Amino acid sequence: MRFWTAIVLCFGLCAHASSQESAAQPGPALPGSVIAKLASDIESVESVVSNTWVVEWLSQVRRLPPVESRTELVNNREVVIDEAMFYFARYGSPLSYARALDLASSAGFEGKPGSRVFDFGYGSIGHLRMLALSGHTVTGVDVAPFLQAMYRDASGKLDSGTVSVLHGRFPKDQDLVERVGDQYDLVMSKNVLKRGYIHPAREVSDPRMTIDLGVEDDVFLAKIASMLKPGGVFVIYNFCPAKAADDQPYIPWADGESPFSRDAFQNAGFEVIHFDVNDDAEARRMGSALGWDGPGGMNLEADLFAWYTVVRKKADSTTVKP
Repeated sequence: MRFWTAIVLCFGLCAHASSQESAAQPGPALPGSVIAKLASDIESVESVVSNTWVVEWLSQVRRLPPVESRTELVNNREVVIDEAMFYFARYGSPLSYARALDLASSAGFEGKPGSRVFDFGYGSIGHLRMLALSGHTVTGVDVAPFLQAMYRDASGKLDSGTVSVLHGRFPKDQDLVERVGDQYDLVMSKNVLKRGYIHPAREVSDPRMTIDLGVEDDVFLAKIASMLKPGGVFVIYNFCPAKAADDQPYIPWADGESPFSRDAFQNAGFEVIHFDVNDDAEARRMGSALGWDGPGGMNLEADLFAWYTVVRKKADSTTVKP
């Protein structure tokens, strides 16, 4: 059975950035040290953000709770969970969500306190906690057992907002669907809903490098649409490495366009705002702001690419129930 194991097994640009960002730490990160590093990046990231509430969201990083190191048993292996692992996981800085949130704002998501936000394949908790500290009600879903172990006690209230991290196969698991609920203002997914993962263009040697949503595309999109309020926004944002040449093995995680067609979004009751937009230039600005091109880092021009799709639920949508 193919799960999102691919996200851990496959090349992760943000995972590379995560190891780079924490490499200077000789042992387990001291409580507060990673938060201080993130806070030092805010000014640089602000320069690539255009919406006021996203700038306010960035500032919440200073209020993230410090994390004491602990050891967890995951798949019969002991893993040290320190502040770096807790906030970066294997996917890098939570500040890298700024671009996706900026795009959501440009499509009509106002970021008002009390908004409901859902992250499909959340990967790490930092950005979710920052949204909660901004006053939002936030739910993240993922299938990774490692995340379930690391964040087993992480759900709860933060200031005027709340975070819920859930685990399982969404939307295949009906009990999980019920726990997720509906009436969301924003649904987002970063580095998960890639065409190469869902509908690879060429043969993939290891099926673990693909993602099985567990339902057909139309069912998945109908479920997302049914969760959103009329006018609610759905953002897919993907960082990618360079695509493989035709005579080289296919790289699923490099194929970052939308796995769903324009017609599929429209049939599910969405208005398509942006479809398969190349975002290389902005992604590289973000990579530079976060220091991904620092010593031992990536060549942003050669190694970093990005795509996004943004859709909005029609106000008069008559979404077919999934």
